[in-house]
Amino acid sequence: MTQITQELCGTSFRKSTVSALCQGLDATVRAFRQRPLKKRYPFVLVDAMYIKVREGGRVRSKALMIAIGVNHEGYWEVLGCECWDNETHLGWKEFLEGLTARGLRQVDLVISDAHRGLTQAIQEVFLGASWQR
Repeated sequence: MTQITQELCGTSFRKSTVSALCQGLDATVRAFRQRPLKKRYPFVLVDAMYIKVREGGRVRSKALMIAIGVNHEGYWEVLGCECWDNETHLGWKEFLEGLTARGLRQVDLVISDAHRGLTQAIQEVFLGASWQR
C-alpha cells in the first residue's frame, strides 16, 4: 500500500488515514448499491469473479456477483454487485431478486455463463426473459 500511494500521490499515508478514507466511502458505496433502478434495461449481463477478501483476520476467496444492464440508448451501467462465499442457486436468486426489488423490470435477454445455479435463478426471477450464453 505504501508503494502504491507513494507512486500515485507522491506521499505515503498512515494505516489510520487509509482506514478513515475507506470508512468515508462506505456511505457512498452503500447508496450506489441501494439506489432505485428507474430506467428500463432490456439486456442484462451477469457473472461472478473471485476476489481475495480479508475477513476475520484471514484472506479468503469470495464470489463477487456483478450485474450490468444495457439501457435503450445502448449505454452499459453497473446495476449491482454483491460478495458471496461462493456461487450457489440461492445466492444468485437473492442477488437477482435484490435487483428486481430495486426496480429492475421487463428484462428481455439475460446473458451469463452456464452455471447451473445461475441459469436456474435467471429462469425463476426473470420470467419470460430469454437467456444466452
